[in-house]
Amino acid sequence: MWCLLALSLAQSEPRPAPVKSPHVVLFLVDDLGWQDTSLSFGVPEKLVGRQVRTPQVAALAQRGLTIRQGYSACTVCTPSRVSILTGQHPARNRITSWVSAPGQDTGEKYPGLTLPTWETGGFQPGTTPTLAELFQQAGYRTVQIGKAHFAGKGTAGANPTNLGFDRTIGGSSAGHPSSFYGTENFARRPDGTTLPPVHDVPNLEAYHGQDIYLEEALAKEAVKEIDTSLQAGRRMFIWYAPFAVHTPIQANKRLLEHYEGMNPTEAAYATMMESVDNAMGEVLGAFAKHGQLDQTIVVFTSDNGGLSQSSRGGYPNLHNLPLRSGKGSAYEGGVRVPLVMAGPNIPQADWAKAALVGTDLHATMASLAGIKAAPGDGEDWAERIRANQDSARTTPIVWHFPHHRGWGGPGLEPYSAMRLGDFRVIFFYGTRRWELYNLANDLGETRDLSIRQPERLKEMGDRLRQELERMNAQWPVDESTGQEVRPIVP
Repeated sequence: MWCLLALSLAQSEPRPAPVKSPHVVLFLVDDLGWQDTSLSFGVPEKLVGRQVRTPQVAALAQRGLTIRQGYSACTVCTPSRVSILTGQHPARNRITSWVSAPGQDTGEKYPGLTLPTWETGGFQPGTTPTLAELFQQAGYRTVQIGKAHFAGKGTAGANPTNLGFDRTIGGSSAGHPSSFYGTENFARRPDGTTLPPVHDVPNLEAYHGQDIYLEEALAKEAVKEIDTSLQAGRRMFIWYAPFAVHTPIQANKRLLEHYEGMNPTEAAYATMMESVDNAMGEVLGAFAKHGQLDQTIVVFTSDNGGLSQSSRGGYPNLHNLPLRSGKGSAYEGGVRVPLVMAGPNIPQADWAKAALVGTDLHATMASLAGIKAAPGDGEDWAERIRANQDSARTTPIVWHFPHHRGWGGPGLEPYSAMRLGDFRVIFFYGTRRWELYNLANDLGETRDLSIRQPERLKEMGDRLRQELERMNAQWPVDESTGQEVRPIVP
């Protein structure tokens, strides 16, 4: 495995002639919480993730740009992934929840509300240009590795090669694997009672029966793809999406010795993240081996906040402290994610003011590589990144999740929300409840200001509704009146 020393030595070697444009690698981790790596993102006393070994992420931050206020476009995976792929907001394309199969609603019923219909089939080819297609048209070899989950089972969009990727390894409609173990063929365990075959990971038959962890197998395949492309002189765009740290929480047993004394489930979770970090080292090490790491743009982030209300060890809904709640929630724990990038023309800096969201990454990554892309519902931050301009965002970040995740934690009910400046407003459709927080002095969203600052609430609430109406968002319906429920401040 390429360790930090190897990467450091690679940087000191004579540099080859520059390629026409940089390679681009997106590491999109599944369900990784904001505090789940060794990075603190400015939190003075880091409460979680302190014991997780992520030296590759730390090295990336050391040589590149750390953005403390990174966000996903949705609190669950499919919408946020599609937002990066397309630059479209979930409210616009109506892919507002995670997909399984066309016609199958993956949420729960909410009393008194008829929740809106949505694109249960997910994203389909030809709808709008994808990030992979932009790179493909610019002459890049495009490879998707790991979790895709852009579209539902049996649809064309479930196969990433229909969305602009030349090659896919592991990509399908599956939102998580049946197993992380090669000894189980990354498939259902022998009793056949656990998960349907749709979650069996494809394209890894060569590793079936082997004592190898899923993320290790994916990394080996990624290295092969890099070697093939670089030896042929091809530029690469890699969408590398580990299945970890999504459930099932299964330990990489070779790494458990690093987490002795921890809660067993949390120790297993930590080995999953360390496995992702190791895979990142393998991938970047392959570019370093070819002398092209300094010609590679790397973006590291997560598709939504960390899972916390179930399946974890210890107390539920506390795993993302100091943020409130977690995956599926309206609060910061559901949408704030780690965001680090490095590469040509990306400064070595730590941004504390700027807030970027997944929809921004579509145009920003393309632009950093010299490819023109329409910003869509996001913003192109490439120029500001090159200039190291850490300034507060002047446009709102909007979330629209008219679905019900259940009663297992705070904020899991149907909601829409918006951040503008330091303030964040949330509207819960079921109870018609408004909440308002100042994140500058209340990152944990513990002090609701909606009663104390009615004028600001009115201003923020009106802007939220206007932004959603502009995107033609769909609304829940009150079953007692048959009327749409819109976020209107009384």
